[in-house]
Amino acid sequence: MTCRDGRAARNACDRTVLRGRPFVTNNEPSRIDHDTQAYWEGLRARKLTLARCGDCQHWIHPPKACCPVCWSDNIGHEQPSGDATLFSYLVQPIAPGAPPSVVGWAELVEQPRLIVVAEIVGATAETVCIGARLHLEWVGDGPHFQPVFRQEATS
Repeated sequence: MTCRDGRAARNACDRTVLRGRPFVTNNEPSRIDHDTQAYWEGLRARKLTLARCGDCQHWIHPPKACCPVCWSDNIGHEQPSGDATLFSYLVQPIAPGAPPSVVGWAELVEQPRLIVVAEIVGATAETVCIGARLHLEWVGDGPHFQPVFRQEATS
């Protein structure tokens, strides 16, 4: 398979984009460490699992070894509700001729500025609205699931 400029497709992302589909491929990083392991295992099980300080109850995302508020290393993992508000977004072109993807910064209701970056499915540049209520959904097939959000219909 070749790209538009004649070069060979280098990886699965190139090949998937060339087919005109949004790419949901292997969404795991090349290195999973102690701090991120629960997050990636949660994704495999279709669960959004985020770090949370056991001392001050502050949610931590992306995962870190210690709490940025109280500096405790007593970090556990919990599942937020999946309800969020759209904090910001961008409209990302995917491939020539394919509709662009709306990628949003979803601020979870559990805590101000607890942000998860994910695609806003079903939204377009014309229909996406900052401040809209969002609900967590999942795309992909096992073992590679990806969290996405759907914008609540406005009246």
